[in-house]
Amino acid sequence: MIDAVLFDLGDTIIDFGVGRREAEVLFRQGAKLTYETLRSEGRKNLPPYQHYFKVHYRTMQRAYVWSQLSRRDFSYQDILTRAAHKLELELTPAEIHRLAGLWYVPFHLASTTDPGVGVMLRHLRDSGTKMGIVSNTMVPGHCLDGHLAAEGLLEYFPVRVYSSQVGFRKPHPRIFEMALELIGLPANRVLFIGDLLRADIAGAKRVGMRTIWKPARKTFKNGKCPTPPWRHQADFIIPKVTHLPEALQHFGWQPSRNRQHMAV
Repeated sequence: MIDAVLFDLGDTIIDFGVGRREAEVLFRQGAKLTYETLRSEGRKNLPPYQHYFKVHYRTMQRAYVWSQLSRRDFSYQDILTRAAHKLELELTPAEIHRLAGLWYVPFHLASTTDPGVGVMLRHLRDSGTKMGIVSNTMVPGHCLDGHLAAEGLLEYFPVRVYSSQVGFRKPHPRIFEMALELIGLPANRVLFIGDLLRADIAGAKRVGMRTIWKPARKTFKNGKCPTPPWRHQADFIIPKVTHLPEALQHFGWQPSRNRQHMAV
């Protein structure tokens, strides 16, 4: 019986729909926004923009290489702190926090969310289903929380585990285990849904969760759902996250039972 669902975030709940090239454009836009904000405030010792951007970009690249080698994650807020130190800009933690939010703005604006997601999540919550998010991301948690709040979705996810905060990345079992500990249920009573076969599906299955694969929109060809390789087979496949309630019934999920469970 499934009593909880853990969701991937990007391209599952929120559709960012960007590849590496688009992400770099958005990164540049975010850097420009932080720079123009500092300049408008009359920040002393602010270098020319090209140097400012180069320091941030190279700092981020080194952190990314470290992340791939160590299989751990980092937060872009730490990149801002390191870059400010290299540029000899005296920024307080509160100012770094604010700049991280500004840097994320272009990513937020470029994203979309299916209008039916909120209705689906409300239905699951009202049926007594516990829910949470487990996301691989370098985006600071407060930026993602703000994004979810703006979409009216934050209230449905009391459990949120971001790799930028905890260090571990999917498919590492520890990030899934943290979420299970917070949600307070054993793995065999929790289902994971995500768009990445290795990180989401294989990682969740490794710790004992049931899985649903919801392919990212960009992987569809001619409107057809892609076929996963056998080694990463999910327990179920759906084309849209809003199909989740119907899919859950294949795992023995029943709204009426979950309401009774919640009331106990």
